[in-house]
Amino acid sequence: MLLTNRVLLVQAGADMREDRHMVRNDDGELEAVLGWNAVKVARIIGNRITAELAAHDISLVQFGVLSCLAGGTEMTSADIARAVFVRPQSMAEVLDGMERRGLVQRVGVRSKGRRNPVRITDAGERALAASQEIATGTNDLSGYGMSAAESAQLNALLLTVIRNADEQAPGDPVL
Repeated sequence: MLLTNRVLLVQAGADMREDRHMVRNDDGELEAVLGWNAVKVARIIGNRITAELAAHDISLVQFGVLSCLAGGTEMTSADIARAVFVRPQSMAEVLDGMERRGLVQRVGVRSKGRRNPVRITDAGERALAASQEIATGTNDLSGYGMSAAESAQLNALLLTVIRNADEQAPGDPVL
């Protein structure tokens, strides 16, 4: 992992040993900073899933929306936005585009301040089924030197952080 991190940084045109603006921990090793590594891994895996979904004309956010609505679940735009980590103001545009493509349908009458649930359509279910295979394929991290068991362990650890963050009161730092 250490070698991979350095190769990635050098490929990006950054030499971490000579960059005076790089944040370092007490040992001077950036690789020891969990947050830094988490962001890098998120970008590596995120870029992979984003590119593979884009080949099927689905964005990562759209995949998240379809996943939330799978099986006939109805949710409001605000609830979906929270679930997929998008600002509520941006979700209207996402849903408008998905509705134009026939992937989702708004159930109620659209008007400001009124609850307007969204549901997945048959076309959305088909798009989700095709996308799901792509998404679960990114669980295979063997190309990054990890076994299936290590990939599953990494996912379990990430889910622990996510679940505990969801239970955290807004503004309360995790100590």
